[in-house]
Amino acid sequence: MTPKSPTKVKIKIIQAARKNFSKQGFANTSMDDIANTAKVSKGGLYHHFPSKDELFMTIFVQYQDSIIKSQPKLFEKKEDLLSDLSKMYDSFDFQKDLMRIWLEAMNESSHNSKLKQMVLKRRKHLEMLSVLQLKQVRTNLGLMINHTDSEIATLAKGIIALTNGCALLSVTGDDPKQAKRTWVQSVYRILTSKK
Repeated sequence: MTPKSPTKVKIKIIQAARKNFSKQGFANTSMDDIANTAKVSKGGLYHHFPSKDELFMTIFVQYQDSIIKSQPKLFEKKEDLLSDLSKMYDSFDFQKDLMRIWLEAMNESSHNSKLKQMVLKRRKHLEMLSVLQLKQVRTNLGLMINHTDSEIATLAKGIIALTNGCALLSVTGDDPKQAKRTWVQSVYRILTSKK
């Protein structure tokens, strides 16, 4: 019998944790629950993830990274702006279990200082990527040319907040098409607004 590769075990643990966190929430999920679901020893679990916080953030970070990496090449021609925004929205992965984990991260970080630091670090990273993307839009499409870098950073935070709101709408039973229209039209107005 050959031992499973560390990568396969780690993937198995992450899948089990995602299942447990989305069903039971962060606070009600124990490392024992995750080990049982993954069918690994508790020692094997702790070998890959020293804490529940780190395992939780791994899932949270993977979710954000998958959205960032899945975005198609966009924002090269001004006349394609609306269709590019539509494609960008479609690249977001608003799966209900992942959205529940995201909400859990926000909730749990309000009273878990370690998780709060991880979430804040991740938020800053996402904001930085959003600023870079808006600067690319400014350069490639000639939009927002009178906006300072500080104003671009504020717009990036606003677009992230809008995205979070539309994500919530799409998983709480509202019409997903309406959530998409709201996001596309709002971001279009932001990008094309004059200073």
